[in-house]
Amino acid sequence: MSTSSPARRLVASYCFPPYSDTAAIVAAKRVAEHGEPVDVVFNAMDAIRSRDPGLVRLCGGLVRRWAAVPSRTAFSSWSSISDFQQLGLAEVARWEAEQGPYTSLYSRAQFAASHFLATEVKVSRPEILWDAEFSDPLSHDVQGGVRTTPATDDRSLLRLRTAIETAGFRPPADLNAFAWCEAATFALADRVIFTNEHQRDFMLEACHDPQLAARVEQVAVVSPHPTPPNELYAVANPELRLDPARRHIGYFGNFYANRGLSLVLDALGLLPPPTRGRLALHVFTSDPDELDKEVARRGLSGEVHARPFVGYLDFLALARRMDCLLVTDAVSPPGARNPFLPSKWSDYRGSGTPVWGIVEEGSALDAQPLDHRSPVEHVTAAAHVLRRIAHPAPAAGAAPQDLSRGR
Repeated sequence: MSTSSPARRLVASYCFPPYSDTAAIVAAKRVAEHGEPVDVVFNAMDAIRSRDPGLVRLCGGLVRRWAAVPSRTAFSSWSSISDFQQLGLAEVARWEAEQGPYTSLYSRAQFAASHFLATEVKVSRPEILWDAEFSDPLSHDVQGGVRTTPATDDRSLLRLRTAIETAGFRPPADLNAFAWCEAATFALADRVIFTNEHQRDFMLEACHDPQLAARVEQVAVVSPHPTPPNELYAVANPELRLDPARRHIGYFGNFYANRGLSLVLDALGLLPPPTRGRLALHVFTSDPDELDKEVARRGLSGEVHARPFVGYLDFLALARRMDCLLVTDAVSPPGARNPFLPSKWSDYRGSGTPVWGIVEEGSALDAQPLDHRSPVEHVTAAAHVLRRIAHPAPAAGAAPQDLSRGR
């Protein structure tokens, strides 16, 4: 894809449209938000991700050239990272030979390979202005544990070590590729973008070099995930019959050990049958059959409808048709600050549909203007929210009751 005006901004994003993945979606929305033509280098991810052609619309027509390089596809292996670096650098060199050097660079992790390619570009072109975004901490998980993937002490790592030391900082002491990704990005990027303050503070406190953390504080930018433009919510018209006698709650996403729907199912089970009969929970997920079995076991088949994932534009359209949308926090250890802001919040917010957040007190999600909220692991509070959704107050504009305080 090309136009008469060449791009001066390069995007290194391991996953990018048309591949269906949260990382691809947010990267595309960042391109549109920045508003400048770009050339994009990404991985051909057909081995692990499906294609959703509608995602390309998120870029706002700003992508001039696309390069889906055939590097080995993996979430974090060093060989796949190195492969993506080499093939990506060759594509960048070819483009620059045709049009001249890029003046700015954007990369986003998840996945780590995006930043590794960007560091190679930055090392070879120090004058380029690099905006590097972290969707979540790489080297630590939500429980505060160290997340690892082994790096190889090869020429690529030697270049990173030299670049970090030349910038005046200490490289990591071990061979954890996630720690190296964070350290190199912290040392070299001109702007480091975090999605919320908790994530920024969490990552800087975990940084192995206090001087490096201090440097990042000076160049850090907190920027929540962009919300899609209003017109994209009206592009698709998916088929879904909704019973007008019920209030419809939508949940879009997978389940995780620390972020599931069991609490909502428990809460539904507490409701008297007349109240439960006024509700319908629609769950769009990757494994609807498994959820169907659990719902049937609980006797909730009339109220809970498990459905397969839909394309992104269908998701936006369906979000507008629901009476309420559900988003849940990850559960972090006691006393820890939750560094995760669910990316779907930005999509939900643009729909105009009321949103129910199941939140950890003090989390980034808890700070958002939710229409309903209840605490994680508090079934009776969730049941109370469900009653309010089933029997909405007649007075429009009434302030929502906050059930996450004083529990």
